[in-house]
Amino acid sequence: MRRSSIIMLIAAVALGLVAVLLSRTVLSGGDTPSIASGQGAVRTVPTVVAAADIGFGEKLTPDKLKVVDWPADTLPQGTFQRVDELVTGQGRAAMRPITANEILTNTSLSQGATRLSTAQLLNPQMRAVSVPVNEVTGVSGMIYPGDRVDVYFSRQPEEALPYSELLAQGARVLAVGLDMNVGKDKPEVVKSATLEVTPLQAQKITLALAAGQINLALRHFTDESRVRLQTVQVTDLNDGTITRLVRKPTAGGGGDGAPQATGGRPGPVAPSGPSVVVIRGSSKAATVSSIESVIGK
Repeated sequence: MRRSSIIMLIAAVALGLVAVLLSRTVLSGGDTPSIASGQGAVRTVPTVVAAADIGFGEKLTPDKLKVVDWPADTLPQGTFQRVDELVTGQGRAAMRPITANEILTNTSLSQGATRLSTAQLLNPQMRAVSVPVNEVTGVSGMIYPGDRVDVYFSRQPEEALPYSELLAQGARVLAVGLDMNVGKDKPEVVKSATLEVTPLQAQKITLALAAGQINLALRHFTDESRVRLQTVQVTDLNDGTITRLVRKPTAGGGGDGAPQATGGRPGPVAPSGPSVVVIRGSSKAATVSSIESVIGK
């Protein structure tokens, strides 16, 4: 009987010591206990997060912010530790929709300005250039801020056939019209789109606007590929199969584009009737003088 009493006493003392150690561990961690790991407790730091959803362009107020303890090793760059950093002075506004409990960073907020500016969205060494768009060139209003687009230039010169060139690939859309909200969810036909491009691309686009027409092509936001494209003309608008073009007959017996005499010497005789131009890909393979000769072959 005495031996069992001694064992129970020792067990009670051991349980008491364990309870004391556990209570000290919890109290030393404050309101938020430290997370145990193989190397000890994880260090946390005060971090400002959104206490409620914050809309695009909305100014930050103390009631929409709160401070929580966050593991220091997982914090992104540009975070804040005190609410007053965001609400004193001119304050800050959301550059995009922010959800509740999301960490606030410099990149998601205006840089201490009372107005939103596209310049704050630009990456270093990049430029913002606006291009005119409509329902066709702007992909029926389906382009939103944050999307990626390719920029094409087309022109109809007097001395050559119409052609098209690729000017930029994967350009980020900063704004459509006056809207920079990346949370925009409804299509809208606007008059302009502002793109983030390199200085050289900005120079090319500026010249292209003066010489011809700009079109945008929407691409998947994860597609970062670069495709080498050659200049495309009207004669390239097929899939590489043989194409026959029939020339218009003229009253004088000559066709448009027929070679003219030079240097006083007679030029080639123009076909008297409709002619057929055989095209393989982008090169002319043969010119048949008349429809009858084609049928005869």
